[in-house]
Amino acid sequence: MSYILISRDGCHLCEEAEQLLEALRVPFERRSVDEKPEWVAHYSFRVPVLLKGEQVLMEGRFEAARLTKLLRE
Repeated sequence: MSYILISRDGCHLCEEAEQLLEALRVPFERRSVDEKPEWVAHYSFRVPVLLKGEQVLMEGRFEAARLTKLLRE
């Protein structure tokens, strides 16, 4: 299954999350939070947000150990 990383340009936490996902070889699609009004309403101040389907797996500062554990579940 692929994942969606909801982020915002110029967000350093978003850049860090993207780098971590790439390092862990997680297949993901990067999408702008501003792309959909419902994302703005739900995630604007929470980016980066990693979604698996509709489920939020992680948001804010991503931690490698925690992310690895979540991806295995």
